[in-house]
Amino acid sequence: MGRSWNRIKRYYKKNGSHLVKILLPSKYLRYYPPIYVLRNPIEQRVTHTLKKGYQVAVISFYFPDLENIISKIGRRKYIACREVIKAQLRKVIGQTFTEEEIVCLHEQYSDGISLLLRVDARFHSTTELEDKLTSVKTVIEGRKYKQLDNQHLCVQSGYVFLESGKYTLSECMLKAHVQAMAMAEKQDKLQYQQLKFQINQIIAFKDITLLAQPIMDVSKGGIKAWELLTRGPKGSLMENPLQLFSIAKQTNQLFMLELLILEKAFQLIYQCKMKEAIFINFTPTTLNEVELIEKMLVLLKKYPEIIPQNIAIEVTEQDSIDGLKNFERNIIALRELGFQIAVDDTGAGYASFHTINRIMPDIIKIDRSVIQDIDKNTVKEKMLQGLLLIANETGSLVVAEGIERPEEVQILSKHKVDMAQGYFYARPKLLQPIT
Repeated sequence: MGRSWNRIKRYYKKNGSHLVKILLPSKYLRYYPPIYVLRNPIEQRVTHTLKKGYQVAVISFYFPDLENIISKIGRRKYIACREVIKAQLRKVIGQTFTEEEIVCLHEQYSDGISLLLRVDARFHSTTELEDKLTSVKTVIEGRKYKQLDNQHLCVQSGYVFLESGKYTLSECMLKAHVQAMAMAEKQDKLQYQQLKFQINQIIAFKDITLLAQPIMDVSKGGIKAWELLTRGPKGSLMENPLQLFSIAKQTNQLFMLELLILEKAFQLIYQCKMKEAIFINFTPTTLNEVELIEKMLVLLKKYPEIIPQNIAIEVTEQDSIDGLKNFERNIIALRELGFQIAVDDTGAGYASFHTINRIMPDIIKIDRSVIQDIDKNTVKEKMLQGLLLIANETGSLVVAEGIERPEEVQILSKHKVDMAQGYFYARPKLLQPIT
């Protein structure tokens, strides 16, 4: 073996750039691996996150005043200051987001600083993300920087979700960074205008698809209702609903998008002759719009077959309703038209009891974070019992979300939960019109 091993080493020394497939004793593999690969640690983290089933939000921070500041203090002094800004940004981000959420904070590209976040689409909302980014902005802008002659620093942020599949991961990350930076800089960038054009095209050509997920009767079985879920144009950047809604919100097109979803829902109910109740998600932002009821009346006149009593408007509980002047007035008007009101994601995000107390919903939807592994967690079971007591006091029906295991169904049956939905029963699917 000694002579053979010496020959192998001489061959590697002479032809080290070639791939040589040979059988070596395991103790030598550490020093002479058959393949040498230079890996990007950022891409490794992103790949690891995507493989676990999460999405990755790419957030870019842009400092619009920096050019003026540089002209005043000089570029050399600015370079030292930039390290201070980065350190402060890193500190604030660490205080705002959990360690598990942060994939990395980096300057892989020349303009701006990017934060990559792990996002679970089932738990997170774009408003929750924006609220945290506002907190970061408030802290950064509230501080005076000695290195900037005690000036305050303005910071803007924009975000998109990583689109993978069509390109290499490095190309996808660069594209996402450019788009997020365009969102941060708004009108100053062509990319922003292109994204705004794309969302306007989707709305103009009504290019969205609605999938339906059944909501089951826990005690009797069978489908009690359907929740309608939105997807953007197939194969496009905005097929992903998180991407679609985040870009619509940042380009001020969220209200128009949600009106389109409502009209598409009315069409689907009519075409499929749906008799069960229908759940449609609405953001508090849209429910606060002055024109909402007027637009709703126009759609009801256009689709006279629609029975408002069979439709539940879901208000996502992760989004704050505080400070919305028209919100409660619109909720009252929707009820007068016959619509039911549901509070979505109860048990996650903002204070559930405050939201329920203000809305007094007809239906309370319990978030998956409460339901997941509830059979193994007595604290979660107590939380469920508490929410059921509140529902009993308000006269609300209860829907448990995110059911994935039969053991979870057993706990729901034990506590006489009204309805449930999740992958255990069925995944969202495309309904076919009845001819």
